[in-house]
Amino acid sequence: MPEIQKSGYKKFWELRQLTGRNADGSKNSIEGFRNMETGEFHSSKDGWNGSPPELPSGERLPEISNRYAKNYDSIRWE
Repeated sequence: MPEIQKSGYKKFWELRQLTGRNADGSKNSIEGFRNMETGEFHSSKDGWNGSPPELPSGERLPEISNRYAKNYDSIRWE
């Protein structure tokens, strides 16, 4: 099995995994999340609208530095 390319990705990556083909030859797949550290695939009944197993539901806030947060008001948005 080839090595997983995880450069530039956070812990989970959204992807569609092929599960086989239908009788007419069309592809059958499921939506889920690949753990970029272990390579495990996780899916839920909600697909991409669900959340990966180790994250809370809803959008996760990015981590920002204290210096950025403290100086945010002094940024010149021109």
